[in-house]
Amino acid sequence: MTWTRILVALGLLSLSAPAGAQYFGRNKVQYDRFDFAILQTPHFDVYYYASEQSAAHVAAELAERWYARLSAELDHRFARRQPIILYASHAHFAQTSILNGTIADGIGGFTDHLAGRVVLPFAAGLGETDHVLGHEIVHAFQRDILKQRGRSLAMLPLWFAEGMAEYLSVRELDANTRMWLRDSADADKLPSIAQLDDPRWFPYRYGQALWEFIAKTYGESAVANALTSLAKGGGIGRLKDVTGKDAAELTDEWHAFIRKATTEPCPDSATPCHAEEPTRIIGPEQNGGRMNVAPALSPDGKYVVFLSERDGYSVDVYLADAAHGTVTRKLLSAATDAHFDSLQFIDSAGAWDRRGRSFVLATLRDGRPALTIFDMPEGTVRAELPVPAVDQIFSPAWSPDGRRIAFSALKGGFTDLFMVDAKSGELRQLTADPYSDLQPSWSPDGTTIAFATDRFSSSLAALSFGRYQLALVGVDDGVVRLAGGMPDAKNIDPHWTADGRTIVFVSDAGGVSNIHEMDLRTGRVTRVTDVPTGVSGITALSPAVSISDAGKLAAFSMYWRGTYDIRTVALTPADAAASADAPLDARTSVPTAGAMPAGDGGTDTDAFASRKYAPKLSLAEVGSPYLSAGGGAFGSFVRAGISVGFGDMLGEQSLDTTVQVGKDSTDNALVTSYMNKQSRWNWGVSGGRIPALVGASQSIATNPDGSLERDTMELQQVHRQAAGIVAYPFNRAQRVEASVGVDSIAFDERDTATIYSGTTGATLSDATTHRASAPTATMITTGAALVYDTAVFGAASPVLGQRYRLAFAPAFGDVRVFTAVGDYRRYFMPVRPFTLAVRGESVARLGSGADDPRLLPLIWNMHDVVRGFDTDNDTIRTSRFTVGNVELRAPLAALLHRESVGAMLPTEAIAFADCGRFWMPSAADAASTRATTLCSAGIGTRINAAGFIFEFDAVRPIGALSQGWRLDINFLPGF
Repeated sequence: MTWTRILVALGLLSLSAPAGAQYFGRNKVQYDRFDFAILQTPHFDVYYYASEQSAAHVAAELAERWYARLSAELDHRFARRQPIILYASHAHFAQTSILNGTIADGIGGFTDHLAGRVVLPFAAGLGETDHVLGHEIVHAFQRDILKQRGRSLAMLPLWFAEGMAEYLSVRELDANTRMWLRDSADADKLPSIAQLDDPRWFPYRYGQALWEFIAKTYGESAVANALTSLAKGGGIGRLKDVTGKDAAELTDEWHAFIRKATTEPCPDSATPCHAEEPTRIIGPEQNGGRMNVAPALSPDGKYVVFLSERDGYSVDVYLADAAHGTVTRKLLSAATDAHFDSLQFIDSAGAWDRRGRSFVLATLRDGRPALTIFDMPEGTVRAELPVPAVDQIFSPAWSPDGRRIAFSALKGGFTDLFMVDAKSGELRQLTADPYSDLQPSWSPDGTTIAFATDRFSSSLAALSFGRYQLALVGVDDGVVRLAGGMPDAKNIDPHWTADGRTIVFVSDAGGVSNIHEMDLRTGRVTRVTDVPTGVSGITALSPAVSISDAGKLAAFSMYWRGTYDIRTVALTPADAAASADAPLDARTSVPTAGAMPAGDGGTDTDAFASRKYAPKLSLAEVGSPYLSAGGGAFGSFVRAGISVGFGDMLGEQSLDTTVQVGKDSTDNALVTSYMNKQSRWNWGVSGGRIPALVGASQSIATNPDGSLERDTMELQQVHRQAAGIVAYPFNRAQRVEASVGVDSIAFDERDTATIYSGTTGATLSDATTHRASAPTATMITTGAALVYDTAVFGAASPVLGQRYRLAFAPAFGDVRVFTAVGDYRRYFMPVRPFTLAVRGESVARLGSGADDPRLLPLIWNMHDVVRGFDTDNDTIRTSRFTVGNVELRAPLAALLHRESVGAMLPTEAIAFADCGRFWMPSAADAASTRATTLCSAGIGTRINAAGFIFEFDAVRPIGALSQGWRLDINFLPGF
């Protein structure tokens, strides 16, 4: 390797970007600036901001209650106060800087294994917030217990850690978990304990069931003992240690326990239920995907809107006919729309207006809650109504006259009912208290709203949260009345029939969630469905049912064989002659909390000390130190290094340093970077000393005296550099970046002459000399880029969306060059599961230094741009190129109709065609350039092995350079 290939200039587009910049990638947008304070309890530091202050005090009391219980059960005490960081809603939580990546809707909280932070948003209801808080505090105990024993929570299997956290925070096989288990048992597909490491088996549900079995069979102490066990063999080894049984024996006992626990009697019979399945219109092999939820029937019962990952990669909104489930069109895709952050598919469903001409959906748009209104059945977006006064919206419902929309919303950590004028946007709050009010439904005359609430079964004074009942609130007077439901059961998702006499709802009476009808005049409840698993959405509180305006048809989501289907059932009209045994007006009524006396059921806001949060850096992580040594043709080396990371509690600032020392001073390295994400503007700086071996050669000759002389030449660079970058995201897909940096590069040529005896091989002499192979070069680099990315990834490459990058990078100093980049990529899915991917990319260096041989090559690996060719001495000197790529890709599991293939090792099959034109300096005339065109086609496969992508291709170069088929191997995700 000659010295002309040595890097002299640090170009923005040629080196790893400083301070966290990336070529593509979605944005983590901090739409809001949260001014945190700290609530200090005996065992926790609770971080909160002003808008959630009241809810934070409730959460602090809940946390202390969890600590009292778990410290006794697990026989452990925290050595210091545990940090808990609260966000008022999932929309706020998704902006946290503690995790770098995006946070999916399904993540209700997390515990940071490194720093021990418990981080969560308030959920739709304090009862669910209490559950998630308890779950995460269990993780805090697990982490602390294991840390004291030199173990790491991250090394335990998910079914062990997450299952234990779910069991200890729920302490029963709840109806939702029993639904999963009953389905698996009925299909005779219960996993063995050894199979729980497979991600196909949801660790929360099956892990919870396993710990329920362990505790009930071997005693509550077995749970804590398994956590403190020092037995080898991972989670299974710990179970064997506390039970004395191997995995096979425990599996048999566990399966028997599940079958007994999930055999539910019918509510009106002592025998197990064996009901006929309702009509399925949408399922994994019938118009939908594996998750089809939140159905919304049109008033005439002809259409149904539902949410589904039908394409296999993102949750989108679809319109289908209600008779057969045939999908008419896709209404909205949050994954590929730059402005939509969430479709609220877990806790919310959309609704049609009474005329069937409009449909409303709760969305999160550019970080703000909004109501998206569609013209139906065309499916075009007519309006987007922002509702900035709340934090997150759930389950909107049109008033009968189409002028107002009622919805449930999180505000300051509490879930209440609101109403907004569809034209003016004027907002009115209907309830205002810490109770949970969900899923509103208008009465036909528009005077009353039915909803699900825990206000009649919960005690704020005792912080106990009961089962949901059905309630009614007067639109004008705000008085809340108990409507009823099944006693001692969860009653949710009410829908008022057009005659005003009946409410259709979901109840888990008898242990299985089914659709019921309640006669509002008598309070009499009749079960409509008798499904073997459960009428349910993703969670126990997800909306699951919708009815037509005439009340003759219901569409609902049902869990069945590990998937969520959309099914339909006919409804029976109410008996008009029924007597009113308990007139509705005479039932229990309560005022809304807005009219309650001060302090009723509230918490003492002065119970815990509070102080303002002052960010400061503290030790967050010490990387594993390393030591490496070796020798060879180019001499021996010894190197050691370590990394240290500092950060603040909220993850908004980070300072990372890596140090390396070696036998030679040229091996010594130091790199430090600082990143600041305290606002929407992200900025960072980095600097350090970085040595790099960029070339080496050796020769061996025989001297006249018979001795052997080996001459070794090594070319080394030492970069002393500093750089800064700033980025501003417009939304989660688009951002601008700018950077500036300086790089001073010293060149060292190390020549070593070693003489060996020609007879014994002994070393006679060994001399090394150093000299500067070139003068120190200094470059100042600047750059700017516009980046857009809505790509949705499949097994090993993007499958939907688009990407582009437009960048310009002027560089000044010893080499003057201007680099321009245009890169556009688009991904279509014309027929599932095939993706057609296209890329057009052009990169050019301009200016007096464009062809300077000391610049870093634009192309390191020709396989990345045109497969079938190697990077040779010509193409590595390319100063400008334009390439086009077309690729047809599909997951191998889908092609083989074997889901197990994709679960074991995500793999995709590809067929491709590449073509590029490259301009290089002319060998005959340095002032001119010559161009060459390279094209190829072939087939191959990509394998995703734990995040490492391997591509194997059979490729045939096209044209004069073709020498037949060849095998190419590359290590890069698809473009």
